[in-house]
Amino acid sequence: MAARPWSSRAFSMPALQGGSENQIAVLHTLLSALAAGVDVDEPIKLPGETDAHISFSYVGQRLQPTGLITRTGQRSWILTAAAESWLRTQDNGYLLSILHAHIKFLGELLSEARDGITQSDLLAVAEEKYSCTWSSLDQIRRRTAWLRSGGLATLDFNYTLHPTEAGLEWLSKIELAQPGAFKKKKTTRPGTQTAEVPTAHPLVREALDQAELGGRKHNIGYIPRSEGDVFASIRKFTAELTETKSRQAIDEFASSEFGLRPSSSAAALSALKNAGLVEQVGFSQYRATQVGVACLQEPTNLDLLRVLHTKFSFVGEMLEALEEADSPRDLATLGRVRYGLPAESIPEVRTRLQMLRSCDLVEEVGWGRYQLLPRGRALAQELPLATPAEADELVAELYGASQKGFSDLADELAENLTAAALDSSKPERFEKAVADAFAFLGFDSQLLGGSGQTDVLVSAKLSGDMDYSAIIDAKSSASGKIGETQINFDTLKEHRAENTADYALVVGPSFPTARVSERAQGHRIGLIEVAELIEILRQHSASPLSLSTLREFMQGSGLLRAAVLEKSWAHEKRLYALCDRVIRQLAAEAKNSDVVTSGALSAHDLYLILRSEVESPPTPQEIESVLSFLSSSLVHAVRKVGSQYAILEHPRITAMRLQLLASTFSPYETE
Repeated sequence: MAARPWSSRAFSMPALQGGSENQIAVLHTLLSALAAGVDVDEPIKLPGETDAHISFSYVGQRLQPTGLITRTGQRSWILTAAAESWLRTQDNGYLLSILHAHIKFLGELLSEARDGITQSDLLAVAEEKYSCTWSSLDQIRRRTAWLRSGGLATLDFNYTLHPTEAGLEWLSKIELAQPGAFKKKKTTRPGTQTAEVPTAHPLVREALDQAELGGRKHNIGYIPRSEGDVFASIRKFTAELTETKSRQAIDEFASSEFGLRPSSSAAALSALKNAGLVEQVGFSQYRATQVGVACLQEPTNLDLLRVLHTKFSFVGEMLEALEEADSPRDLATLGRVRYGLPAESIPEVRTRLQMLRSCDLVEEVGWGRYQLLPRGRALAQELPLATPAEADELVAELYGASQKGFSDLADELAENLTAAALDSSKPERFEKAVADAFAFLGFDSQLLGGSGQTDVLVSAKLSGDMDYSAIIDAKSSASGKIGETQINFDTLKEHRAENTADYALVVGPSFPTARVSERAQGHRIGLIEVAELIEILRQHSASPLSLSTLREFMQGSGLLRAAVLEKSWAHEKRLYALCDRVIRQLAAEAKNSDVVTSGALSAHDLYLILRSEVESPPTPQEIESVLSFLSSSLVHAVRKVGSQYAILEHPRITAMRLQLLASTFSPYETE
């Protein structure tokens, strides 16, 4: 069987349940069941003495890149002609030839083991000769398991791999990639390499000019490695999305190209959205951005790096840091101390270093030691770089860390809701996503489900008559639409009564007809579209509302809109901004005190100062509320003397205290 071009082969080798030496036996059982028409969700007993069972729906995604199955629907597969031939002949050499033709570094691995080689050394060979950059032995072990299962290799007690005679014969029949053909070009020593860098594409230049360096994300997130290169994966993903694609189509592409499961595909898609290379253009519809398409037009990856620099912190800044640090650990320390990274994340630093190396901006001069090249120095001079943080700026960044964490969590919940809402084959997945979303909003959220029960019960555990609860029916739909016939209003009313709940809600991808909204209103049942719930989650991460305020939304009927909470969100954000403005004004007054004010101001004084700054000035009552908070015994940032208030400390110390106060509360966590 002719091998596919190296660039078209999958990077990941699947691993099946049942043990290393039983991979082929388990595969035979699964493919035979598929050929016999067994339902994809029916448990299939694995061969051997074990009582383990597995369904084809569980493993279908990971087998997609092997060339043995073809997807015909969201949860439907058929055997390829090659797989049918193997089932007839049961020739394991032929099976492994199929796998070799579709997956990188299988036959090549056995070829490198002709004279015996350890798995650790194979990992180094995979990177050095074939540009397969894996961070662990997992992919090596998976390939070894398949070769051993097919009788083509043995592994001794020293973890040294040897081909068997059958393995050597097999090698003579397959087409092997040439070692070194995919090895990255080494950079030259500083002083011999040109310092010129190609000009940025106009759209990329515009992105650099408009970059808000203080608002960048810290974590790049998950991007699969194609041919050992982050940029190769980014290019493949972005190129695939030059035309609008659905989540299902994206999952199929990620499975075929990278061997990813839907959850990993979702993580990669989220990273590309955060990078500004992909955007959501409709319900579960995605497309490459204009700047993403522009980056594909350039032969080098420099424009991709430039765009990533505008979205993620400590990318271009690392070029500056390399002037005085040369190891990932030291660079991670500088990233935290000088550039506001919340933690010393060595994996994040290594990802950035790999990107810089692939753009010929730095080189590795020793084991784990890196050196800036003139080309990197030239790019650093071109990029807008964040200034190393002063003490108060650094504390401000740390103070915002918890806020950024909640924003990231809201994004994660939004991704789960969006994907699960269309996965009608697994309704429990959407029920869990809805329960998690309401838990994030502060409700006591119980996932019930089951026959005769409501899907989710949420309660606002407040005092007295402020307490309330709601039952929630989670409706997923592959079409993205929930019709009138899919909602049993009478059953919902029964569930509301059985659970003594105050309200009943239905959450779904969309409710497009006026009829379903009218019927819901008549039955006093609220309908929440996923997009509206996501908007509430994202606003809540920036300005959380109390459960008593959220009741204004929960008690509605018919089609519910997040807009009813806009005034409350605006008020919260207004108070946050006012709190910052008041404490800084008091700090400025203390610094420039005179005999009249003695460095202290009253609420009336602050009103007169602040009323001219904005179109809608704060009221004296709002200012008094902020001053009361800042002067409380817990915060004690200011002191009240008569009718005036005087600051007691630098604002950055107040920020530290509030950050520590926030850290004492148990954060929201999904199960």
